[in-house]
Amino acid sequence: MRNSIFSLLLVIIFVSGCASRGNFGSYCGPLPESDAVSSIALDAVNYLTALYPPGHTRIHLVPAQDASNIFAQIFENSLRAKGFTLALEDQANALVVAYALDILFEDGEKNVWYLELRISDFEKGNQSIARVYTRTGQPVAGQSRRGVEDEQSEQSREKHG
Repeated sequence: MRNSIFSLLLVIIFVSGCASRGNFGSYCGPLPESDAVSSIALDAVNYLTALYPPGHTRIHLVPAQDASNIFAQIFENSLRAKGFTLALEDQANALVVAYALDILFEDGEKNVWYLELRISDFEKGNQSIARVYTRTGQPVAGQSRRGVEDEQSEQSREKHG
């Protein structure tokens, strides 16, 4: 048990390191069943909707090498359905969103997928959220967030601390 937790933490650190701002591209590894992919994509869209007003936000979705993957298609269609405008290229007033979706570990029926969204906002700066999903596309736990929100909280604590 201890070894599997340690291995899981190492994989999360490795995946987060590979998906840093310096290498700002999208990646899509092997995907779960299409229902699970739909659930993961909708969860990502709901998160973006909570952060940004759909009718007033232009998004440039950074394509993965395999831009025709089903996650990209569902994610893009769901963003449009919520009211986001998708920009074909990186524009000064567009929110740039890249993703990394990959299998975290495979253990028979207990496959686990990992999604990280890297968001570059010309007003708010950069942030990253990550979440782990079961083989059916259900979130395993809460989200991991880092970026501008964390830096602002730290600075506020230092000022008032």
